[in-house]
Amino acid sequence: MTLRRSIYCFGLVSALVVMSAGFASPAEEKEETEAPVFEAEKIIVVATGEPADPGTLPTSTSIITQTEIERSGAQNLMDLLVREPGVWVTRQGGMGFGGAVTIRGFGGSPPTQVAVTVDGHPSQMGIMGHILPTSYLVDNVERVEIMRGPAGTLHGNMALGGAINIVTRTAAEEEHTGSALAAAGTYDTRGEQLWIAGGGGATGYRAQWGRLATDGDHPFARYRASNCSLALDQKLEADWEASFRAQQALYHAFDQREVADAYAAGREPRFLEQQFDRQDYDLQLTRRRSGCVTGIKLYRTDGDHEFQDGFHSQDYGTGVMVWRGESLDRGWLRWGLDWGEYGGDIFSPQPIRSRFARQEYAAHAVMDHEAGPKARVSAGARYTDPEGFDAEWLPELGVVRSLERGWSLFGSARRGYRTPSFRELFLFGINNPDLRPEEAWQYEAGVRRSFRGGGRLEASAFRIDAANLIVLRPRPGATPGESPVQWANAGDVVRDGFEVSLRKPLGARTAAYANFSYLSPGQVKAQTVGRKLAAGLDHRIGRLLLSGDIQYVSRLFDFDQTNTLVEVPPFAIVNLKGTAEARRGVRFGLVVENLFDRRYRLDPAYPYPMPGRSIRLQVEQNW
Repeated sequence: MTLRRSIYCFGLVSALVVMSAGFASPAEEKEETEAPVFEAEKIIVVATGEPADPGTLPTSTSIITQTEIERSGAQNLMDLLVREPGVWVTRQGGMGFGGAVTIRGFGGSPPTQVAVTVDGHPSQMGIMGHILPTSYLVDNVERVEIMRGPAGTLHGNMALGGAINIVTRTAAEEEHTGSALAAAGTYDTRGEQLWIAGGGGATGYRAQWGRLATDGDHPFARYRASNCSLALDQKLEADWEASFRAQQALYHAFDQREVADAYAAGREPRFLEQQFDRQDYDLQLTRRRSGCVTGIKLYRTDGDHEFQDGFHSQDYGTGVMVWRGESLDRGWLRWGLDWGEYGGDIFSPQPIRSRFARQEYAAHAVMDHEAGPKARVSAGARYTDPEGFDAEWLPELGVVRSLERGWSLFGSARRGYRTPSFRELFLFGINNPDLRPEEAWQYEAGVRRSFRGGGRLEASAFRIDAANLIVLRPRPGATPGESPVQWANAGDVVRDGFEVSLRKPLGARTAAYANFSYLSPGQVKAQTVGRKLAAGLDHRIGRLLLSGDIQYVSRLFDFDQTNTLVEVPPFAIVNLKGTAEARRGVRFGLVVENLFDRRYRLDPAYPYPMPGRSIRLQVEQNW
């Protein structure tokens, strides 16, 4: 399929959306009494810990609901994120490979400039300092919250370009419910999933297990993964509640770095296996009384990574979070204290440092206040003190002004900050122990409209002033045996852009979304996307739900096998999904990705293109 035909398809989808919105009659809307097929939840719990309508926030925030996760056919977090405005995922192949997430151009390779939290606590590799998107499966996810732009006040260190909060599913309130799913598709892809839940009274539980595997579209694309999770909720005395979450993801694949390096060196790649074991534990006590919320969270993350070339590491992260939120006369106030430690050990034949640890203390406060009948002002700051670096203040300020007919204006200024990882400071011969922390300020202004029938239109423009970004640069005075490149701090970088997004139910049976992102990346262009367009349409016919999505990408920059910055050719991808509800709780699904079998690349240094057309069938039994 040519690029012109792909754009034509997008135009056709857009025209159908507009016509459907214009010709949907009140009688048609009354034919179905069920909720629209997908619509952002009206009330969500954002990273502040307070209930809020996303349309009232002074920042650009995306919410991916459980309904949208199910309709997407996504198998991991990467499949979800790429649909959102301002967000991009650089991948080397199909499931399980690559996954360098960027938000408004910030992410890095590996992705260190975007914070990922699970139920509010940080999740990252303790030694390498980056997130692991391939380990974030969606089997037990209730929703995903994405804050676009620096988010240091709420998320602290690492949220330089933004933050992604994964909210896991809660224990069931019903008695005895569950689901079993089996899937199979092209490239010998197969998967199974089982979950059971129960509750009633003061106790609830949910347990989940899943497995996913594929041989992939080329010899080095084999991938095997399994995961399990447990959620326990318990009501205690004196208005206290306790919740416990535990999850583990195990996956095996071939080392894709070896494939890319061999391609660059003109030799045959070796089949080097790599194994990952990621674990996450979260215990939280919460008390709600008289308009106040008090919370205490203990968390622990563990990772074990073993490569066939001899590299073996174990990393960890552990911490305590205490907070209190209370309603004020015309707003609310939240404050909290955090302590965390992360690091790990390396067991490797290479002569490198083997043990790492760093502690960090932080305190934060955020306040939201009504400034008149139509305006709200929010302000906050975090004081963070990471071991080995100077303490920093990370402030933010925002305002929302309500207008007529559901319109509102919003604006904010926020600061992001990130300390160099152990990997960048000490490891692999490209390290630089003199690196300084990265920092950025974002200034944003926008307009949004909330529709009576649900959905929202939003447009925003932003400017980001960044300093000391850590990038690979030629090593001055490199001697024989030394790497010719090393990590270094870049000079000042200015990025600006705008985003437009629309999400709207068109009656009770049809819903649509569309968004466009524009970014001027400034002086550091690697892994940035200048133009990204995404759109989708859902339509329900009785028990049948049909979904279609299209993504168009251009002005994608990255390094090729000669370490030269190049622009990747633009491409457009169309995906389709159909789900049919049968009797007795049985549901059948068909997912077709890359419908027109487009040949395209995301990583110019990788010898294989992205997979062509793939088809997956699945059947689910609910009880």
